[in-house]
Amino acid sequence: MKSEKKLSAFDKFARKNIPALEKNLLRLLPASGSLLNKSRKPTILDRSLVYCMKTGGKRIRPVLFMAVATAINKKNTKSELGKLRDFACGIEFLHSYSLVHDDIMDGDDMRRGLATVCKKFGSATAILAGDALLTRGLEILYGCHFGAAAIINAGVGSPGMIAGQAADMECGGAKKRSEKALWYIHMNKTAAFFSSICAAGAAASGASEKELVKLASFGSNLGLAFQVRDDMLDRTGDRKKYKKSRNDEKNDKLTVLSFHTLADSQKIIDGITSRAESFIKKLPYDTSVLSSLLEKLRVREF
Repeated sequence: MKSEKKLSAFDKFARKNIPALEKNLLRLLPASGSLLNKSRKPTILDRSLVYCMKTGGKRIRPVLFMAVATAINKKNTKSELGKLRDFACGIEFLHSYSLVHDDIMDGDDMRRGLATVCKKFGSATAILAGDALLTRGLEILYGCHFGAAAIINAGVGSPGMIAGQAADMECGGAKKRSEKALWYIHMNKTAAFFSSICAAGAAASGASEKELVKLASFGSNLGLAFQVRDDMLDRTGDRKKYKKSRNDEKNDKLTVLSFHTLADSQKIIDGITSRAESFIKKLPYDTSVLSSLLEKLRVREF
């Protein structure tokens, strides 16, 4: 196990915040009715929702939100910090919903080393679980901070994550595919969510409009680097570490490797990472956690 001294700034921040987030994720889960009545057995929907949260995950998106929000305002009251944590959980619900539906569309059997929700509970239940996480996530976000919630809402909608997902499906197996289409998919399916998370963190903590724009740009590039690395890992990732189905080639997905070698793809990531860093370099806050995450994602192996 890594010693505390060897942990990166992001790892230290994550270790400090994830336990409370994990506890809140289960507390805030939507219930179909039986979870509200202890005398009734949980329904299959209830079990699928608990399964979604208990199958783990790196929790990068909610921790990223917390990192931005607390970097801008380090003097949050206990009540304010509680709201930020709930908001972060809402973000993770939206992320989980997207994964559940993504696995259905891609026909994936494994995620995080375990059976996907659709494989374990069936596609119909998985669709409803995703719907429940989406609606509950938005309910939490708007209940905590309306302005920040609207920013996230735009990032996961269409245009945004849903538009990127639709384009991804349309391009899969298509005879004529362009690199322009690839970057449209990545910018919307992944980068738009990351961008909105950083912008929401800025909005929730009272950052200026100029600072919000810079953080949104940082998030967009962070998400882009994350997705390009994901494209690479789907082919090269160690099966013991990269614990999900590796179906990009089988599904004839449009990825960065459709146009670039692995070496050139890493160079692309390095360039995106450098661009992302430039947006937070001169902000009047301690952005060491954000820089640390950027470097972590640049070379991640799972």
